[in-house]
Amino acid sequence: MSEEIGTTDALCPECLKTIHAKKIVENDDVYIVKTCPEHGTWKVKIWSGAEHYKYLYEFAAVPKTPTKRAVGDVRDCPHDCGLCNRHLQHSCVNVVEVTNHCNLNCPVCFATANGCGYDFHPDIETIRGMFQTVVDFVDSPRCVQISGGEPTIRDDLPEIVKMAKDMGIEHIEVNTNGVRIGNDIEYLRKLREAGVDDFYFQFDGTDDAIYMKTRGRPMFDLKQQAIKNVAEVGGIGITLVVTVVPGVNLDHVGEIIRFAARNTPTVKGVHFQPIFHVGRYPVDPTDDNRVNLPQLAHEIEVQTKGMLKADNFMPTSCSNVHCDMKSLSVVLPDYSLFPLTTMALGPPAKTDDIANKTRKEVSEFWRFIEVSMDGEDETRDKDDHTWNTFIKRAKTHYLTVSAMAFQDVWTGETERWERCCIHVVTLDRKLIPFCLFNTTARDGTTLYRKKTFCQ
Repeated sequence: MSEEIGTTDALCPECLKTIHAKKIVENDDVYIVKTCPEHGTWKVKIWSGAEHYKYLYEFAAVPKTPTKRAVGDVRDCPHDCGLCNRHLQHSCVNVVEVTNHCNLNCPVCFATANGCGYDFHPDIETIRGMFQTVVDFVDSPRCVQISGGEPTIRDDLPEIVKMAKDMGIEHIEVNTNGVRIGNDIEYLRKLREAGVDDFYFQFDGTDDAIYMKTRGRPMFDLKQQAIKNVAEVGGIGITLVVTVVPGVNLDHVGEIIRFAARNTPTVKGVHFQPIFHVGRYPVDPTDDNRVNLPQLAHEIEVQTKGMLKADNFMPTSCSNVHCDMKSLSVVLPDYSLFPLTTMALGPPAKTDDIANKTRKEVSEFWRFIEVSMDGEDETRDKDDHTWNTFIKRAKTHYLTVSAMAFQDVWTGETERWERCCIHVVTLDRKLIPFCLFNTTARDGTTLYRKKTFCQ
């Protein structure tokens, strides 16, 4: 027996045409079901726990259409994106890609780096134009993630970072696999001097058997060296970004959180990204080789032995409430976590300016806190069970644990795309929701990526 709980639009995995979809509940799981007249029907599990899924709508932000838009009336959402007058959220993070070259060739890569069939490695003036799009379309404070490919293969990346800062972009995050910053500390120092605030740092586990499957080579020693180098240089925070794959590292999420806690205050957060099937991925997707957010939260609770509970995770309310979850904890001297977030607090009281609030949170929580550069602090590092000591420690030794359920052509839906707040900047001055930008059909045909970077 199934219950229909909503309707939306979606994409056909074969032809990428817009098709109607519905959401149903069966055996307490939520599924999206869609039919293409030419290619048939798909039914994909997107959530575990129907009542939880419904309750999260109470956390939804007040819709807020961007005041500056590159696209007018839309004929076919999501094919006319840019943003348009149907979009319901401002930007919280803007992604600027500066290359599709990479120093790895990972079996899992949403950008299909080194294998997409075209070359994208723009000159600095082209990149200036993409930064200008952010300045023109996004209110301050602005948060930009410089991505790729692998941005650190560019020797001029420090110059690119400085240019962004000079143009008025307050927070710069660099998406990196850590290879160069682990091997070249002088280059890392140049990035620090240029103004990098944090690294969005690829980190799939503490076991090289995991990296062999996700990255094609042993990498854990290099990851540790990169973190050590960042700690030595100072002034830059690190968020560990984990591609979560069932049967590969889903059983490792608790150890990753413990590793992050031991490496505070340099490491500021762990961000889990359940594998989404775009670009390059090793096997066709099924419900068995996906993991949804409630399943991930459950694994975290089990593997941390209740130190971080599923109930400690809340939606950010910036994107669609079924897109993400977040928690914030203080890291105590024994590296255990004291969670500060809980669903018991209920929905946020004010959400009409949530994108601006989220940009400020990214800038505040993920950058390196200068106070923590003063070495050992006896009143901060001892555990005397006083409130004053706890507050001092909370200023520097905290850990965000979050997750984002990025969508692919099988799971994607208009209801979520319209509330996306992570936008990729294009060469023709548009802002495309991240999941849409990276969506690929079953045969690898891209919805936006290739036509954007082959102009």
